[in-house]
Amino acid sequence: MFNDAALDERFKLLSTLSDPLKRPEREIVGRDHEKLQVRAGLERPELPNIILLAEAGTGKTALVQATMISDPERLYLEVDPSRMISHAGGAEQMASMLKAFFDEAEEFVSSTGRHLVLFIDEIHQIIQLSDAATEAIKPVLAASGTRGIRIIAATTFDEFHKHISPNQPLVERLQRINVNPPDQKTTIKILRGMSERYEVSDQFFDDHVFRQIFEYTERYMPASSQPRKSILVLDSMVGWHRLTGRPMDRELLADVLQESLNVNVAFKVDGAKVKEQLDARVFSQDLATSAVARRLQLSVADLNDKSKPMASMLFTGSTGVGKTELTKALAELLFEDDKHHLVRFDMTEYAHDESFAAFRSELTKRIWDRPHAVLLFDEIEKASPMVTRVLLQVLDDGRLSDDNNREVSFLNTYIVLTTNAGSEIYATIAQYAGSDTGSGETLQEYTKLIRRSISDTSADNRFPPELLGRIDVIVPFQPLSLTTQKKIVHAKLRKLVQEVLIKHNVRLEVDEAVLQYLIEDKGDTDSNAGGARAAVARLTDEVTTSVATFINEHPGQRQIAVYVVGDLVSNDKALLKSDARIEVSALR
Repeated sequence: MFNDAALDERFKLLSTLSDPLKRPEREIVGRDHEKLQVRAGLERPELPNIILLAEAGTGKTALVQATMISDPERLYLEVDPSRMISHAGGAEQMASMLKAFFDEAEEFVSSTGRHLVLFIDEIHQIIQLSDAATEAIKPVLAASGTRGIRIIAATTFDEFHKHISPNQPLVERLQRINVNPPDQKTTIKILRGMSERYEVSDQFFDDHVFRQIFEYTERYMPASSQPRKSILVLDSMVGWHRLTGRPMDRELLADVLQESLNVNVAFKVDGAKVKEQLDARVFSQDLATSAVARRLQLSVADLNDKSKPMASMLFTGSTGVGKTELTKALAELLFEDDKHHLVRFDMTEYAHDESFAAFRSELTKRIWDRPHAVLLFDEIEKASPMVTRVLLQVLDDGRLSDDNNREVSFLNTYIVLTTNAGSEIYATIAQYAGSDTGSGETLQEYTKLIRRSISDTSADNRFPPELLGRIDVIVPFQPLSLTTQKKIVHAKLRKLVQEVLIKHNVRLEVDEAVLQYLIEDKGDTDSNAGGARAAVARLTDEVTTSVATFINEHPGQRQIAVYVVGDLVSNDKALLKSDARIEVSALR
């Protein structure tokens, strides 16, 4: 450790458990005030001991290094707690070893006439080891001023509150200095300096990319601190630049964030075609797709509120009108994937207060794994009030702490909540004001009634009213007319014909009367009848199952037909009940 070999031999414990603090590899910027605080603390005559409190990666070591450069009269040593613990061999021996170490440090000061500054990062490792170790440190701190020793300890806020703050005499011997993360301006200076040291500064014509690094890491890495998280991103960009020769631009930054965080900041949605793409998948819900498309324009233009999730939308309407289908269409539009990038929660599973912890754990885990997603909370009105309060925090701040007290970002999610609340209003619309397009003319007339019904706290199964004020847009869905149900089932029939041909090499012909039977004879415009979901269920039960049975029983048949036998009520209003049924046979 020291140039003088004789001194090395005399101060063996000091040499073994500490190293000279390294000089910083880059200029320390933006810490002038904290540096003055540390210098002033070291000049105190009685208790010149300091504890730096900051989150990991904030720059505690860099601050001490900057102080060392301005204080050449003292020798700065970095003490390694883990090395101390290993050398002691156990908690019982730790106290006596600590006493011997500090006695040796005092002897060094006496012999050399040079004062020591001992920097002990993660000091909580020593404190939590044993009460005896804590008691051994106290007299050292109390007498440090007269012994020529200064101690700079460092730890995180959590570790401080857990292991140090309960011991008031220990706290009184340490001057606390909070080391806050650097602001954007300072972080950009740090990144600029690193680019010069990495010899890539010619890649940056201005600070635009540095500013984006700061903004993206603030948004998508809340569990990490500045400047470390920005430094890590820049470091990764440099690695790719050196390997591939790619320019250090926004495109490379986007790829680095995609690979390291699974976050896609290269938003590639065509704003002009948003509604067209949604309408291609969701039938006759013009008002709903218009409302969603309008909200997405903010994200496409990057003008959305950066302190909240990308968008939050409440889909309201009766069962089977397309709420889930539009959510899938949204995931497909944004991420070209309506499976892995659609995170779905059935809120009926979280109806009791005791499910709160499980919900919070599962929610943070799934978004940590896939932070860029459409997040669907289905039937939100069924959730426990405690669960609802978790969502309040997500919608307010875009963040939530997981089981490890690590912040998980929801800022890159599109949140959709669905509810069947207000069903009596939709029943009225279905009965008296049906629509084949979902243009929303009728819905707009009922908007106030829908909102009032949703937030009616006196009724059962209502949407939690405290969430309404935090939702970006309420999206009402028109009850489906029989014409719309016919479109949906017709599309499903076409898909069935294609599937049978591809999988079984069987040509399937479906008579027009089949659609009439499924929708007009068996259909129902009552908003509580299940809408398209019920219609598709009838198709599966009566047609698809019959086709599957015929194929399985006649594997050699290559042409089959689906048709209706019997009289349809929709053809003869005099009939009280239809005796029609679906049949499948070989094509004649």
